Amino acid sequence: MLGRLKKLTDVSWKSVYRSGNDNILNDFYKPLLSHCKQYDRAVGYFSSELFLHNLAGISSIVQNNGKMRLVIGHPLSEMEFRAIHHGNELSRMLEKLSDRLLEIIEEVRGKAVDRFELLAWLIAANKLEIKFALRRQGMYHEKIGIAYDSDDNIVVFQGSANETFYAMNDSYNAESLMVFPSWESDVFKKYGEPCITSFLELWEGRQKNTITVDVPSNFYSMIAKRYSLDNPVTPEFEEQDVPRAELFFAETIVTSEPGVPNEIGGRQFELFDHQNKAISNWWSNNAHKGILKLATGAGKTITSIYAAVKIFEAKKEKEQPLFLIISVPYVELANQWIEDLKNFNIFPHRCFGSKRNWVDNLKKDIFSFRMEAISFVATVVVNKTLGTDDFSRLICDIAPENLMFIGDECHNHGSSRIQQYLPNADFRMGLSATPYRSDDDEVDSPFPNDAKLRIESYYSGIAFEYSLSDAINDRILCEYKYHIVPVFLTAEEQEVFEELSTAISKIIAKKFSSKLNKIEQENLTILCSKRSRLLGTASNKLVELGKLVNTIEPEHRNLSLFYCGEGRVFNADEVGDDERVVEKVSQVLGNNGWKTSRFTSNESPAERKSIMSSFKSKGIDALVSMKVLDEGIDVPSCNTAFILASTKNPRQYIQRRGRVLRRSSGKKYAVIYDFVVLPIDGIDSVAATKLKESEMERVEDFTALAINKYEIENIINELGLRDV
Repeated sequence: MLGRLKKLTDVSWKSVYRSGNDNILNDFYKPLLSHCKQYDRAVGYFSSELFLHNLAGISSIVQNNGKMRLVIGHPLSEMEFRAIHHGNELSRMLEKLSDRLLEIIEEVRGKAVDRFELLAWLIAANKLEIKFALRRQGMYHEKIGIAYDSDDNIVVFQGSANETFYAMNDSYNAESLMVFPSWESDVFKKYGEPCITSFLELWEGRQKNTITVDVPSNFYSMIAKRYSLDNPVTPEFEEQDVPRAELFFAETIVTSEPGVPNEIGGRQFELFDHQNKAISNWWSNNAHKGILKLATGAGKTITSIYAAVKIFEAKKEKEQPLFLIISVPYVELANQWIEDLKNFNIFPHRCFGSKRNWVDNLKKDIFSFRMEAISFVATVVVNKTLGTDDFSRLICDIAPENLMFIGDECHNHGSSRIQQYLPNADFRMGLSATPYRSDDDEVDSPFPNDAKLRIESYYSGIAFEYSLSDAINDRILCEYKYHIVPVFLTAEEQEVFEELSTAISKIIAKKFSSKLNKIEQENLTILCSKRSRLLGTASNKLVELGKLVNTIEPEHRNLSLFYCGEGRVFNADEVGDDERVVEKVSQVLGNNGWKTSRFTSNESPAERKSIMSSFKSKGIDALVSMKVLDEGIDVPSCNTAFILASTKNPRQYIQRRGRVLRRSSGKKYAVIYDFVVLPIDGIDSVAATKLKESEMERVEDFTALAINKYEIENIINELGLRDV
């Protein structure tokens, strides 16, 4: 006669189990299974390791005539998700998953662990039911567990642990679980019941953006034929299985904590001297605050991630947690960060795109973090999301001493609007080759640079600087050849340029004697914008571009970048031609046999990803862009840049130069063509002189480090640019 059935209420459950303090396998998992009748579990990882330790103590469920329901995540590509969603690929996918289940069962038989007949028997006896959760572009990765006993008592748990030995054993992963018993009604109602609802929605196929599919019946039939139900195997989990499991799965051990890799990309990992010095300076600068002003391509991403890992390790020694927020301008740059973070075993929340894809999971991790159930959380957020009340409310309760903020391309954080959303973090690191951008591209800008003051106030100034010259001399970046392409204004453009410059000068002169009213301020902004667009879209640029690109042989066209002026072609009357400059440039290139693609904010993230892939594989020759390529897009093999934008802002042209200076196998040097706008010969006005002076500032900057500087000096003299 069977004794009293064990109840979940017989155990005194802790509210949080952490691998640093508890043996999750022995202290939580085994008691849970031995006291329950039904066990529901949703996890992300699917491996033979998962099934091995999923069965620890499962014999109690069998003896209680219970059942286990398991949902396993499986990643899909966008195309696979759409196909399955419409049903036309479902049978193929189910067949594939069924074959994988059979492989899992068969591949371990006769090896170090021989307990898998129990798995097969459970499936055949309908004691274990399996489903797959299929998601678009990613894996179902929620980790929910629900245990029921014969009296309908319930224990819900949620946390970082997967259903693996290494998640449950405190010698390996740093994991945690939060536990919500049904007899603690207030906590259970707030946290336990939503988990049950979530699991049931998943099991029944009602969860948004997720397709839940059953394992086909023919799979169960095959299992039933292979394994006899007349002789069930119900072994208890034995401690001696553990060392054998460790031996069998020795190569699969991973840790969920950040760490410094031994190698990246097949090469031994170590920081360059300038990166070590940058971190050292930042560490000692004003209590872990400061900007790393590193030349584009000098490794600011890796430097900052390494610093974050070291901060985490230092806090871990004091048993303190770390919440890491990395803010970037664009989605493309966010994705690059995510790839780099993987090298340091950091898998951040992707806080961009639709909120429904990340908000709920981030909320759960923030709750776990505040409950001290987990010691590390990372997020990568685009500036658009950072500057929202939704994101701000999520992170507002993270204590400053536990918060690190990395602002990539931190010059974007100078606006008064974004400033109010920058988090109150004790650890602040800004990254930019050009931290302080002027509020306007015009050399004679009338606007004060308030942005610089706001950036300095938040980040506490520059902690370390590593110039382009330093990077080239240290062979961190490659050398470059610089070519001036003179572009003369037409008679009509010269006339409009003079008129605009005169009008601007009059307003600026008044500004020094009295404060401008609102209308005058608006007029000044409009006039400056018109003049900037006139120079950026000067019609002879297209003429000179056509001449130049026609001379470049097809084999030398790959991996080229074209930077255009923004907006549409300038028209003094604001009527007529409404075609964007980027389209005009693309047309000129196409007419000369170039294979190009526009790479602008008008293209969707998916389109830009496809375009970039084609560009890297040399399926197209060049990208034609405006600003999207300015910041952080990393294509080291790019070797040629055509700068048609005529920007006066050092930040922009320094960023653009840096895009082609990254070192790459087989790349000897980069080539830069700069379209320099000049007044008509013989014009000797104040505005014409200022135009030459402003263009000359950029020319001298580029010339200073070019390997053909003496050749350029001759051209400068021929154009009379030093005569101004």
